[in-house]
Amino acid sequence: MKRLLLTIALTVVATFANAQGTIQFGPNNPLTRFKVNNVVPLSAASGGPAGSTYVFGAFWGTTINDLSLASGVLATNTSAGGVINVVNGNAYQLEGTQPLTTVFLQIRGWESRFGRDFAAAQGGLHGESAVLPILLGPSSGPGTVIWAAAVTDLTKFQSINLVPEPSTIALGVIGLGSLLLFRRRQAK
Repeated sequence: MKRLLLTIALTVVATFANAQGTIQFGPNNPLTRFKVNNVVPLSAASGGPAGSTYVFGAFWGTTINDLSLASGVLATNTSAGGVINVVNGNAYQLEGTQPLTTVFLQIRGWESRFGRDFAAAQGGLHGESAVLPILLGPSSGPGTVIWAAAVTDLTKFQSINLVPEPSTIALGVIGLGSLLLFRRRQAK
């Protein structure tokens, strides 16, 4: 009898240890498009300027200050301008979480040439959402939908704006100013 109770207890513990909370990226709608420099990308071919491809990751933590990238939770932009396309369908399990618990979640986007490294991507176009407390769905799904269906829904994510690093903008302005001075000199 003791063996049976011990086996049942260990089975319950193992099942609970493998349980993970879930989130759901979709559906994308006009409210949940990503923007580049505050403009919703209109290019049907790339979703952004010059054929850029972006990746989006879910960063989560138990406090607002300890966010880290959830493994396996990555999405990319699609051929429809500004739409975030999830890689493996809509629902994702966040490893290390428990179902039906609240975690702090942030969605970050960056240029795909930086791979999974958001810190390095801050040299290019990158952006992040606000950090929100999200109640996770059960392990078997459905995941908690994290995108707002209305502008008034402040409990979910709105659009993400991708912008260049301020130093990149400054370098661009300096370069443009230099070109203008050079042209002005040649005109005299």
